[in-house]
Formats: sequence, structure tokens, C-alpha cells
Amino acid sequence: MLLHASAGMADAVDMGSVNRLPASMGRYLDLDDEEQRLLARLEHRAAAAAKGEWLWASGDRVEDLFVLQDGWACTFRDTCDGERQIIELLLPGDIVGLRELTFPRHISEARMITAGTLCRFPHHEIVDLIGASTSLAIALFAATSRQEALLAERMMVRLHRPARSQICHLVLETLMRLGKVSRVVPECIPFPLSQQLLGQILGQSSVHINRTLMALERDGVLKKHRDHVVIRDTRRLRKEADFDGGYLDDRMDGLAERLAMLKRASAQAARPPLSDRIVQHS
Repeated sequence: MLLHASAGMADAVDMGSVNRLPASMGRYLDLDDEEQRLLARLEHRAAAAAKGEWLWASGDRVEDLFVLQDGWACTFRDTCDGERQIIELLLPGDIVGLRELTFPRHISEARMITAGTLCRFPHHEIVDLIGASTSLAIALFAATSRQEALLAERMMVRLHRPARSQICHLVLETLMRLGKVSRVVPECIPFPLSQQLLGQILGQSSVHINRTLMALERDGVLKKHRDHVVIRDTRRLRKEADFDGGYLDDRMDGLAERLAMLKRASAQAARPPLSDRIVQHS
């Protein structure tokens, strides 16, 4: 593990941050007070992380995961010819490392894209959450499956669309993801991705990314600044991206209702028979 509190990551302090996980996981299911408390416990020690800070290297033992309270991070792998491919683009509210939870060692590398705030916790605490609550187990499964859906969508976009459409798609995807955790307006979308990072996400050269961004600006679609994007024509952006956000849908039709039914049945089974309650109160 490359990131240590004594070197790189600041000692844990009260950063004044809002707990992200209860709101993030609560998008999928209604969580009771105890379940929210269990999630918040993973964020009780927040610490600052610097831009570019490494969280782990490939081959490190999987020991700790991180709640990303603030800032952006990514996971990536380097190819045999030295090219870097960014796999996950992680935003506030995400659990960094969740996809590799069940591996003995990390198969990717991870670092901060921007400065931010992280909450480190032992990876076995995910098992504790699953054992304590079926709702939390399903919420974690929902978060992981949507991350996998996001990666599958990005692969399809990369394989079958030109760079211009890929960039438009990524901007809209980021707008939708950020909008789930905070208020974001199209006139100023946080987007602290350099042209090099964009190329590593989309599999394009920095030169091609630069030319494509200039063309999008010239055509009045969007303008990329150093740390944000301004959408100038939302309708045209959606058309060029051919964007369908169904893969980011938080709804779980039928599953939430089934879980609520099981909870009610469990609560009723735990209550003593009516005759016993009458005796107790007599």
C-alpha cells in the first residue's frame, strides 16, 4: 500500500465533511437509522489527500478501502507497451476499491486526480455490513453493478463512436453522476480532467483530444476549461452523444418492495404472541 497517514495522506482530522455514504447508498433503498449509522461509521476518520497521491499499486495486498468524500480519483492499468488506460473515474460518494474487494491483491493502481478528502477503512468492514443488514448488502451490490454497467457502456462507446461523440457522452455521464450527490448546472460542470487524462479514459491521443475539443468549442457545443466544462448547447450535445442514461438509473423495480415485505415479516416473527403480550401487561 503506497498511501500512509505518516507520509502523503494527512493525519486523520475532523474535516467538517458531510457523510457521503448514507446518501449515496440511500439512492437505491430506504435505509433505517441503524443502517445509516453503520454506513456513517466508515467515514468517522476523514483525512486530506493531495492531487496525484497514490492509493495503491498493482500487486499490493487488498487491505483498506476508501470512501471518497471530496475530490476525484481513478483506477488504471498500464499496458505492455507503456500506454495507460483509466478504468474507473471515481467521484464523491464512491467507495474506492470496492470492485477489487474479493481479490487478495490489487490488479489495478489508484491515485487521486484532484486534491480531496478520503476516509480509509479496513476492507473486512464491508463483510460486517453485509452480515448486519440485507438492505446494505443489496445497496452495495447495486453500487457495484452500476459501476460495471458504466464500464460496459464506456467500452461500447469507445468501440463504436468517434472521439467527438465519446467526449460528449462522457460530459453528459459526468453531469448525471455529479447531479446525484450535489447540485450541478450545465453552465459550470466540474471537470478537472486534462487532455492527457481524457485520452487515457477514451483511448485517444492528447493531440486528437485537443483537436476534438477545439472543434466542439468552435461549433458552439461546449467549452472545456482547466477544471470545468461549460455546455453551450444541451440539445445538440445530447444528440451528438446519443446519450441514454438508463445504465445509471438508481431504481430497482420490485426488489425494494420485496425487501420491505421481508422486513415486515421478520419484525412480526420477532414479536411475542398476542397471548403472551396480554399476560405481560396484565
